[in-house]
Amino acid sequence: MSRKRAARANDMKVVSRREARNSSLADRRPEVRQPAEAHLLYCLIESLEIGVANISPSGTILYANRRFIEMLRATPMESVIGVSLSCFIAAASWPSLRRALSLAMTNRVQGQMEIEPPSGRPRTIQLSLMPICADGQNTMMITATEVTELVEKNKALRATEDSLHTLSARILQLQDQERRSIARDLHDITGQELAAVIMSLNQVANRVSDSQDNAQQILGETIALVRKIEDDIRTLSYVLHPPLLDEFGLRSALSWYAEGFRKRSGIEVSVDAARDLPRLSTEKETALFRVVQESLTNVLRHSSSSKAVIRLRLRDGKMRLSIEDEGCGIEPEPLARISEGITAGVGTQGMRERLQQLGGSLTLRARTHGARVTATVPLDPIDMPMAESGAPAPEASGNQNADEKLLSARTARRILIADDHDVTRQGVRSLLKDETDLEICGEAVNGIDAVAKARELDPDLIIMDISMPGASGFSAATNLRDSGARCKILFFTTHTYYEIERMSLACGYEGLVTKTNAARDLVRAVRAVLAGKKFYDSEVVEVVAKGTPRRRSKRAAAR
Repeated sequence: MSRKRAARANDMKVVSRREARNSSLADRRPEVRQPAEAHLLYCLIESLEIGVANISPSGTILYANRRFIEMLRATPMESVIGVSLSCFIAAASWPSLRRALSLAMTNRVQGQMEIEPPSGRPRTIQLSLMPICADGQNTMMITATEVTELVEKNKALRATEDSLHTLSARILQLQDQERRSIARDLHDITGQELAAVIMSLNQVANRVSDSQDNAQQILGETIALVRKIEDDIRTLSYVLHPPLLDEFGLRSALSWYAEGFRKRSGIEVSVDAARDLPRLSTEKETALFRVVQESLTNVLRHSSSSKAVIRLRLRDGKMRLSIEDEGCGIEPEPLARISEGITAGVGTQGMRERLQQLGGSLTLRARTHGARVTATVPLDPIDMPMAESGAPAPEASGNQNADEKLLSARTARRILIADDHDVTRQGVRSLLKDETDLEICGEAVNGIDAVAKARELDPDLIIMDISMPGASGFSAATNLRDSGARCKILFFTTHTYYEIERMSLACGYEGLVTKTNAARDLVRAVRAVLAGKKFYDSEVVEVVAKGTPRRRSKRAAAR
């Protein structure tokens, strides 16, 4: 037994010695391997091309690798340990970085800081901050990537995009100017000459003997053909740039365009706009008008809608224009791409850029049935209120009876012709030359000249063109009326738009004759106005007098 016990005791001693040896090796292993792992980790972090740092919650640098120090300084000549980050970054970056440090105590945070080295260009550093706990202390780890070149390229790209947008808007502006120039040439040169040809042909037709039936027929057909050419040219001129836009503003131009679009397309278009809306600058009114043109074209091409509504409102210092249809609408995905400017067509993108250059915006929204395009532009101090087009005629002056007696005492009534086209003035002279009781006392070539000649010559009647350089016929007439001039005004124009006659009558002017009907109406209109009557379309007179909706009926001069 004693031998067995001795053997067992020896075995236990051997086991104890083995366990002691193993324990000793285990205790010594960290002392051998830990420095090697730390050194390897240190070398790895130092070799990274990404900046790595450990900072305190207040922003003090506790550790920074080589790359992080290079980001803070051009070369790692000085130690940055124990120095606050605020000593290296631009002052403008510190408030946002301080907020990021506060948030990074509990969450991962992305940030950016600007470095302004003593020499060299500023540098932009992209940061990622996350909380860590080391030796029982809460600190933050930062990984940093320099994005200076990327930021500079993005700035250059944005500058290029801005330049392209500016160039695009400028091209559209030049396009509008060119359209306006072509429209005026068509209207003021070709249209006026055709109107003069029609007047001459009508005079020839009136002098041809009734027995010469063949000549009468040929002349009638020629006059009809020239009238058609004149109408086509006037329509083309209006589509390129409506003169109503310059003369009377956006509301009148939209009403005219909606009526013409309705006739051409069969789509019922209504205009909902107050009469007392302010006038905007030429650029803004033209931009909004082009939005309507483009939008209605899209309605015709894509929506299959039978109706469209144009609304014009003044809200919060902005002019708001919307075009709505009742068609098939737009699918969400294409709508999103168009709204983001990804797949917008040339027309939509052009509208958006044009409005952005004016401080406005363009949005496109899908509706339950159809779509809505909304354009806004801000009002500027130069945008003046537009006179109420339905304003009553001014009251007669106290010297009206004396003026009428003076007029009746004259043997011949004195007439001033105000038109910027010599061929038109010659045509008017030709129509009035056989009227012995009517005397042409002078001619004016523009609105300013008309005001000066009227004050100098004191005519009884001015035959006034509406579209003239310097000042329009309406501006000249308003100037004369405000100055107390007693002469009557008979507008003489190629415009055949109903709104012009309505505004002329509502503002108290005596009459309006279209140039293509001059041979038939001018002499009668002159005599009617000189006799104290009005010369307007009977339908216009009824609308202005009673405020009734316009009826679609044939036109007839009212005396």
